Amino acid sequence: MFVGGEFYDDGYWLRKRPTLSTGNMTFLNGGKACLIVISEYLLDHGIQRILLPSYLCPTIVTTLEGCGLACEYYQINPDFSIDVDDLTRKAIGHQVLYFINYFGFSQPLRVRNFLADLQQKGVLVVEDNAQAGFTEHNTGDFIFNSVRKLAAYDGGYLITPHNVIPYIKKYRGHLNRRLPLIRGYRKRLAAYLFQGTGSHDELVRMYELAETYYESDLVVEGDPQEREGIEHLDWKGIKQIRRENYNYLLSLISGIQELSPVYPVLQEENMPFGLPVYVSGVPRDWLFNELGNAGIGLTVHWDGLLHDPRLNGNAVAVDMASRILTLVIDQRTSHKGMDYFAQTLSDRIDAAKKSPLA
Repeated sequence: MFVGGEFYDDGYWLRKRPTLSTGNMTFLNGGKACLIVISEYLLDHGIQRILLPSYLCPTIVTTLEGCGLACEYYQINPDFSIDVDDLTRKAIGHQVLYFINYFGFSQPLRVRNFLADLQQKGVLVVEDNAQAGFTEHNTGDFIFNSVRKLAAYDGGYLITPHNVIPYIKKYRGHLNRRLPLIRGYRKRLAAYLFQGTGSHDELVRMYELAETYYESDLVVEGDPQEREGIEHLDWKGIKQIRRENYNYLLSLISGIQELSPVYPVLQEENMPFGLPVYVSGVPRDWLFNELGNAGIGLTVHWDGLLHDPRLNGNAVAVDMASRILTLVIDQRTSHKGMDYFAQTLSDRIDAAKKSPLA
């Protein structure tokens, strides 16, 4: 049995009619494309610095710096809420603030009120919903998501009252080398998993090359075929399954003392990206590898932070990144799969505690 991993071609969630109202959204190639457009707007309006959370994916920093913005950071607490006191000090003199709705969970109300107050004072707010998908209650001046983290499609939607068309036109015509490769990968991955055909090594090669193209190429425009698929997905059903899976897996791991859920209660109406836990008592990386050997593909958000000199000077963020593990609860995952997942977690942890090699 396999659990998690990359998304593969699956028509189960496709519907005949569109399921999203996207009239106020601009469709782009992905989260990176949204960041490029936002950066271009800021620079064009004389803004050269951006204030970011101390806990984030290093590729965000690479993208913003690559566009010409200088990055500075404010503190994130171990529960992934914003340290308002630190942000109050750091926000002085900044014209733009970036915040993340981690794992699909909104920041606490007091934090959202504080961000709204900054907006009233003229600070532009960038809201990163890459892990949150399509949300109803947005607060940012620029709001974006990244669909490839949630389904087998490339694309990102940007919501803003500001005119960003000139900055999209600037990148028009760039060849999308990733798209044909990742489409082929997603088809072959499904055949490999369900029919046992194809080569694992070839799949790894295709995926790694597709990721290299995504990181290196400045593709901004979204693909119409990808948009068609995204907007015909049953997002209401996907959200319901993710919420049900979250609560089910939460109950299964409740007796595993070495796993501490970051969010022990689902927020009302949110769509969870995954079930993040802190691992204690056993080495996180050892557990991650053991689960991978058992066919369970998990993710660490974000282990790249540990080795990035721009980010690893923050002791709180480093501690978080060294202990965090995101458990799978997405729409592909059945209760049977989660039963296997939870049992394997428990077995591997028990083995680790008994073995001096762990």
